[in-house]
Amino acid sequence: MKNTFIILIVGLLFVHPITANPKKTITFIIAEREYKTEQSVPAFAHKNLSQEFILYFSQAPKEGTNRNILKNSSKIENSDLLFISVRRRAFKERTMNLIRNHVSLGKPIIGIRTTSHAFDLKNSPVPKGHQVWTEWDKKIIGGNYNGHYGKGKICSIEHFSKPVPHPILQDVKLPFTTPATLYKNSPLPKSSTVLLQGRIKDSPSEPVAWTNRTASKAKIFYTSLGHIEDFEKPAFKQLLINAVKWGLKSN
Repeated sequence: MKNTFIILIVGLLFVHPITANPKKTITFIIAEREYKTEQSVPAFAHKNLSQEFILYFSQAPKEGTNRNILKNSSKIENSDLLFISVRRRAFKERTMNLIRNHVSLGKPIIGIRTTSHAFDLKNSPVPKGHQVWTEWDKKIIGGNYNGHYGKGKICSIEHFSKPVPHPILQDVKLPFTTPATLYKNSPLPKSSTVLLQGRIKDSPSEPVAWTNRTASKAKIFYTSLGHIEDFEKPAFKQLLINAVKWGLKSN
């Protein structure tokens, strides 16, 4: 009788298998000193993403000798998506290898503002046991960062002059303005697809949001927006929500 009961339970498991549908995990890497994203990004994530995704946060100090040491970096290894807000850091080799591996596995990345120059120390020396990634901007982000147009110029965020239908733009109400300096990114690599452009008075328009596919087929979304006031704009928050869901959607 006991054996019959066990066989019955096993049979039911094959007929009605127990399936798991775990939440996707997002690790937020935050290491910059200009735009207070250590405040704005977690607040945005907890309010808009925590119900649907598992969230982890890895941060490095704004200044000091430990500014190139990312805390909680082990979470990167098993993350489904990385959301990056970093400016000119050279993390430890193990941390950088985790990020490189994430890309090589074809996993998605969302980058905001200074992330275009996240791993380029410019003319500063690289600490022993740490790494830079000078090709990150062009090869991964799909950008071409060459400075900005200067402060004090209100920038209008609009559809690209040749609008591209894209799920990342769904319900994003345009135009809106930002106090952030307009980054110079033209021309972008051919692999990038521009979604939004920025305009300031007496200057040419510049791409401010685009997608890219790396050689490993990793899906990339980047926007040069990310000023703390941008996170008060419903359109900007919707843009990021859409980008996260697009990145994690299999296709």
